[in-house]
Amino acid sequence: MSYRPLGSEVTDPLIRSKIAALSLNGSLLTNDAVAKFQKTIKYPEYLGAFESEEEGKYNNFKNVDGAKNDKGHLGDKSFKHLFPEGTKYSTEDLSPNFGTEITGIQLSELDEAGKNDLALYLETRGLAIFRDQDFRDKGPAFAKQFGEHFGPLHIHPVSFSADKHPELLVTFRPPGDETRYEKGFAGKTGAFAWHSDISFEEYPASFSFFVALEAPKSGGDTVFIDLREAYRRLSPTLQKFFEGLTVIHTNYYQNQLASLNGNTARVKGDYFTEHPLVRTHPVTGEKSLYFSRAFIHSIKGVKAEESSFILNFLEQHVTSNPEIQVRAQHKGTDARTVIAWDNRLAVHTAIADFLQHATGPRHHFRITVLGEKPYLEEENKEEEVAVNGHSNGHSNGHSNGHSNGQAQNGALNGN
Repeated sequence: MSYRPLGSEVTDPLIRSKIAALSLNGSLLTNDAVAKFQKTIKYPEYLGAFESEEEGKYNNFKNVDGAKNDKGHLGDKSFKHLFPEGTKYSTEDLSPNFGTEITGIQLSELDEAGKNDLALYLETRGLAIFRDQDFRDKGPAFAKQFGEHFGPLHIHPVSFSADKHPELLVTFRPPGDETRYEKGFAGKTGAFAWHSDISFEEYPASFSFFVALEAPKSGGDTVFIDLREAYRRLSPTLQKFFEGLTVIHTNYYQNQLASLNGNTARVKGDYFTEHPLVRTHPVTGEKSLYFSRAFIHSIKGVKAEESSFILNFLEQHVTSNPEIQVRAQHKGTDARTVIAWDNRLAVHTAIADFLQHATGPRHHFRITVLGEKPYLEEENKEEEVAVNGHSNGHSNGHSNGHSNGQAQNGALNGN
């Protein structure tokens, strides 16, 4: 079976006409509708229209020294600055190896050392869900400054952003009722799109911080996959084979869809970027599959049939195993949730499971930090990383005694 890049159907004239119709009937957010929704949503400062003067304004997102400057190198392996002594907090693991829910820690109050520990924590646990945060109330300028601690921030070519703050990507689904269901699934059985953020960039994302502004009380969650475990599950023979492959990532089809919606392209051009299929983490030294399904076009240097064979296997292997997946629940507007993850070792997708019900808007913003150019390190280099204490000393991100979700310093037992 031929592999089809996600979104490639947008090049079909019939599909294009259907998408254009959705924009006209209000099923998709358009630039013209932004002003209307700004009058009704709780956080209008986090929804801005595309400005014509922004067209082609932002280019050349680079982070040449990203691997060397990763803040995880400065983190303490006991995470004592993220979880200060005497603080009442709780941690509850989503799975033994991947993902943790945290209460009692306020991200907006972290000092420099605390943010460095957060970087290392995300690099070991992969994913962290923070509850009861005041982050969204600090304003867009604060969010930008917070993100810049971890590295340069990305400006998305065609996605909506916060008003006057293009570094803050916005996802917004208007309020609606059960009639959305038939429209949403008229031509498909699922709306999910597994991806690592901006993998089409030469320097794709390291960390992402996804901040809930308004969300349904149930549904609309985000599901994550641990790409380290996806790599580990392979036989040594297949691991070695995949380590020799290069994958081409593209934003071409995303740009095509945006053009149908009338969105201004802040960054001109369609990228076809080459990344290794297996990458090394610059801090932990761990290997992971870099399989960003939504942006992968093909395997470099092989025939089309061979590329399809490999990519179809990878899709089944990575996305069909519930043993390496966890669900990050947003739990509604009042949960004040912030979800943070490391894109170098995880892919994720939004879940459209609430369209049969009447809900208010689903409104979030994302801070996207540029990481290093993906690379695969030779074995002897990887051993050096481990000796330096940035690999084996952080087993499952629980070297500080958080095993099984038990928090120290008199904290709650994950309740």
